[in-house]
Amino acid sequence: MIKNGKIFLPPPGDESDFKEIFKRLAAAGAGRPLGKDGFPAGPWTPELLAEAISQIDSNRIGVDLRTVQLWFQENEKGISAANIRWLARVFGCDDPVATSEWQMELSAAQSRLSTKRREWKRAGSSVAREIPDTALAATFDDDTASPAELKRDTDAKGPRRRFSLARKSEAFFTHGSPLNLPASVFAGVTALGFLSYIMGIHSVTYGRADGVVKQVGFLWTANWTFVFMAFLPLFFAFVTELVTFWKDEGRPKLVGNRNKMESDDAWARSVEASSYSYWAVFLICVLFAGLFQWIGVSLIPLMKGGGNYATDWGSLAIVRPEVISVPEAIVFTGLAYLYMCLCFYLFFVGLILLYTVVH
Repeated sequence: MIKNGKIFLPPPGDESDFKEIFKRLAAAGAGRPLGKDGFPAGPWTPELLAEAISQIDSNRIGVDLRTVQLWFQENEKGISAANIRWLARVFGCDDPVATSEWQMELSAAQSRLSTKRREWKRAGSSVAREIPDTALAATFDDDTASPAELKRDTDAKGPRRRFSLARKSEAFFTHGSPLNLPASVFAGVTALGFLSYIMGIHSVTYGRADGVVKQVGFLWTANWTFVFMAFLPLFFAFVTELVTFWKDEGRPKLVGNRNKMESDDAWARSVEASSYSYWAVFLICVLFAGLFQWIGVSLIPLMKGGGNYATDWGSLAIVRPEVISVPEAIVFTGLAYLYMCLCFYLFFVGLILLYTVVH
C-alpha cells in the first residue's frame, strides 16, 4: 500500500511483541520512499532509520544510532515511549491517522515485550539471566544500551554528543562518495577563477620602474592553478579511497574482526588518539597560514596604499586601481586565503589519516 509516496503497512493487530513487529516492518522497508522506478527502495538499515527519525521536523534532538542498532539486534531491549512516537511517524508515512494507529500498536507491542521479559525472569531461564535486575533496569530506558555498552561507546567516542574535531575531519574523507571532497576542492578554486574573471584580475600585466612588464593575473599563478586544480584533488581522491577501504574492508580482514561495530569503534579510538594533532594543525593553518598571512600580505598593504610590497593579484589595486578597487581586492583576497587555509588543513588531515592507517 502506498501512502504519501511511501510504503505503508497497516498495524497487524495480532499478539506480536515489539521485536517481532519491528523485524517485519524493517525488512519490508515500511515508511521508506518509493524508488525512482516506483518500486520499494529496500529494507531499513540502522543508519537509514536513524537518519529518517532525526530528520523529522518536530524531533529536535534526533535519535542516537546506537539506540536504533539495539532495535535491530536480537536482545531484550525494547523502545522508549519517546521513540515510539517518532517510529510511529515513520511507519505511519506522516499520515496523522496512520501514525496514531501505529503509535497505539507499538505501545501495545512494547507492553507485550515487557510482559514476556517478566515471565522469562520469573521462569529463571537463561535469557532472564542476561536481563538487568529491576533496580538497574529502572535507571535506563528500554532502548538504551547496557552499562557495559555505554562504557564501550564512551571509550570510543568520548562524552555523548561532544564535539570532536578529529572525527569531524575524518568524516570529510570517509563519509559519502569518494568524489565529494576532491570535487569540492576543485569547485572552490574554479569559483575563485570565475570570480577573478568577473573582477578583471584573471590576466593582468603591469610595468615596473625598470621597464619590465610582469604578468600578475590570478590564473597565471601556478600555485593556484596546478596545486588546487590538479594536485590536491588527486591527493584527496587517493587518500579517500585508501582510508575508506582500510576502515570498511582492509582493517576488519587484517585483524580478523567480523564485528563491524567493534571494528568501527577501534578505528574511532585510533582517530581520536591524534586529536591534539588535528587541533594543532587547524590552529596553524587557519590562524597563521590563513588569517595572519592575509593581514600581513594583503590587508595591510591594501589599507596603507603603498610601501615596499611585492605586487601580485592580491595587491594589484595599489598599482592598477582602474582594474580593481581596494574594497573588491580585500573581499577577493579574504575569500582566497580562507579557501587556501582550509585546503591546507584538509591536506594535513589526509597526512594524519595516512599515518593512522599505517599505525
